[in-house]
Amino acid sequence: MLRQIRTDNPMNTLNSPITNIRSEWISCDGPEKDVVLSTRARLARNVAGFAFPTRAKSADLEAVAAKIIEASDSLRRIYPDLITINTSSLTEEERSYLVDAHLASPQQVKPKDGRILLLESNGRIAIMVNEEDHLRIQAILPGLQTVKAWQLVDEIDDCLAEKLEFSASEKLGFLTASLTNLGTGLRISAMMHLGGLAMTGRLARTIKAAVELDISVRGLFGEGSRGLGDFYQVSNEVTLGAPEMEFAERVGAVADYLVAEERNARNDLLEAGALRVIRAAQKSIKLIREAEKLNAKDALSLLSPLRVAVCGGLVDGIKLSDLNELMITLGIMRLETPNERELEQSDRRRAVMLRRAIRNVVV
Repeated sequence: MLRQIRTDNPMNTLNSPITNIRSEWISCDGPEKDVVLSTRARLARNVAGFAFPTRAKSADLEAVAAKIIEASDSLRRIYPDLITINTSSLTEEERSYLVDAHLASPQQVKPKDGRILLLESNGRIAIMVNEEDHLRIQAILPGLQTVKAWQLVDEIDDCLAEKLEFSASEKLGFLTASLTNLGTGLRISAMMHLGGLAMTGRLARTIKAAVELDISVRGLFGEGSRGLGDFYQVSNEVTLGAPEMEFAERVGAVADYLVAEERNARNDLLEAGALRVIRAAQKSIKLIREAEKLNAKDALSLLSPLRVAVCGGLVDGIKLSDLNELMITLGIMRLETPNERELEQSDRRRAVMLRRAIRNVVV
């Protein structure tokens, strides 16, 4: 577990290995766990009287961070193991792990003055300081729990607002660095595995239907990313023009629709004798066992049919939680461009890790 050093300087922190953090969503104990890996709610806020992080001077960013740390003392009565991480002190591996576990954004873990992360050791609560906005308050829960995730960030928002004044307009709502977050500043997203729809050729049509309901369907790492291994994030397109609860319910409703369509696709595959699923899973296992190197895209693509087979009860020797854990230890999101030698070493380590993970798997 990470520990915060008691010191007169609130920005002076020490971390034990980041990989000791156990993200709660890995456990697969949430609703609709076979299709929805996790639900995340995120509120964007800015401290009044300071420029947004992209325009602020280093001294202002440090001042904002100090204010937020002071304000967060009251949060520790609710979340006693909330710790403070100075992201500039993280190694490349630790930064990559935090992004893969969806505990921080790629931008947040890049070194910059005043950039810190407040984090629960179970990964349920993560508060990013001085990313695009002064505050990104995040809750991430296992399975499909849009309303509960929103309630968590709303509670934290209310607690911090007792000591912080946030930039807001009576007409526009909360002011944010990006116009797409203006208003409530709320993004609700569900991370989903749509492997059955991909296998049956229905994925594009189903995603199009979701998008027509003003819901975004993006890749594993949100805006600007592409679908990897049939994993997608489903989230609200806008944050202005409706109450926060309505956004949570709207994303939940579309996620419910996608869950139903995905299960229908999987049921069709199983009712047809499950041969297609079995063969796809066996092919993945064979390729993993033979591979000397695997890049991130290929690794997730190989895990996708295996996950469908596990959910269909066709596999022994590995659990859904094991597959979730692989997703945050494989080094999917690289934050720095590696040289050729580093890339090869990373691909070799990934292949070894996958081989070990599936060594006892039987389809």
